[in-house]
Amino acid sequence: MPDFKFTENAKAIYEKSISATPFPFRKIVKNGLHKLLMDGYGETKEISEEEIVKVIKKNTPKPFLGLGMDAIRPLVTNKNVAAKL
Repeated sequence: MPDFKFTENAKAIYEKSISATPFPFRKIVKNGLHKLLMDGYGETKEISEEEIVKVIKKNTPKPFLGLGMDAIRPLVTNKNVAAKL
């Protein structure tokens, strides 16, 4: 895994977004998320809870978005981000 600079509880949200994915699709989701984060943030820019949630929301297929948000909701500590879920 690249050495992303997660802040707040973003790393836990990142990990949960992968583990909440059905097993046959986890590798695809993980690789896709790595690419999105590398393209947008690299290993130098900080990735906050708000930023990881934006990436997840933007790139999760609509039929699975509700389930994905339900999975990460308990991990969001930023009240402004939680209000947008």
